[in-house]
Parts: sequence; structure tokens; C-alpha cells
Amino acid sequence: MIERRAAVPTFRSRAVPEQLRSLPESVRSSHPQASVAAIGAQAADIVRRQTLGFAVGPTSPFGRLNDLEGHILLVGVGHDRNTFLHYAETLTPNPRLKVRRFPRDLDGERVWVETLDVGNDNGRYFPAIGREFEEQAGIEEAMVGDAPCRLIPVQPQVSFAVRRLTELLDADQQNQ
Repeated sequence: MIERRAAVPTFRSRAVPEQLRSLPESVRSSHPQASVAAIGAQAADIVRRQTLGFAVGPTSPFGRLNDLEGHILLVGVGHDRNTFLHYAETLTPNPRLKVRRFPRDLDGERVWVETLDVGNDNGRYFPAIGREFEEQAGIEEAMVGDAPCRLIPVQPQVSFAVRRLTELLDADQQNQ
């Protein structure tokens, strides 16, 4: 187990986020597993706060983008990849929880951190909530190359998602 843990990188990236992160003007948050890269005039302000626990919660870049009335651009992906829905779940009274485990370099030594965060949706609610919001808000899809794209205002979607997730999660608890 220890040898496999040694191979886990302290930061994870994928193609598009990695391209953004590698731009010279990019600024990155310090979270070792759920980091966010930003560019632009307010980039440093957006990424400056991100707690280890609830890494996508109110004290995260997602919370700051909500405060700034930002927009979500989904490029070739659905709402199952929309991290703002995880942010919305942190604002519900009874979010689904998980333990987030990740390596962190601390004073030249790798340590493992365990902290609470919102749980994975695994396609249970987020795709439907995203579709419902898009229909209600009149969001239209546009093609960029072969990628379907949607530009979504953060605050209205978050408000909608908090309300819908609260209803759905409460119904789940009542059925248990």
C-alpha cells in the first residue's frame, strides 16, 4: 500500500485544465487534489482561498466565482462534470459526504490528509438538475467544432440546484 501511495501525484490535471494551468499568466489555487487554475484580472483573488476540507465549498474558487456572478462554460461535457453542482450541494442542509484522501508535501515530507467533502454524484442527480435548469433558463447549446457547448450563469444555476438538491436529498432520507 505504501509503495502505491508514493506514486500518486500531489496535483492531478487533465487536458483542458492542464492547458489553462500551463499558460504563463495562469494562477493556481493551492489545494493538492481539487486545485483550480484561473486567468484574467481577478485570477489571484479567485484562487486565493481554498480550504482542504469542502474544497469546492463557499471558501473555494467556486464560491468566489459565484460571488462575482461568473459563468460556467461546458465544452463537450454534461452536468455530470459540472463542479458547480458540487458547490451547490455544499450549500444544502444535508449534503452527501465523503472522506477525501490525498497526499500533501509538508516541510519536504509527503503526508496523507483525510478531510470531509461533498460526496460523488455518480450521475444520480446532476445530469437531470442541469437539464431542468437549462430548460427553465432557456440555455441553448452551440457547437464549437465537434463539441456541444453551453454557457451557464453561475448564480441562477446554483440557486436552482440548491433548491432541487435539497428536495431530492430530503426525499431520499424519507425513503430510507
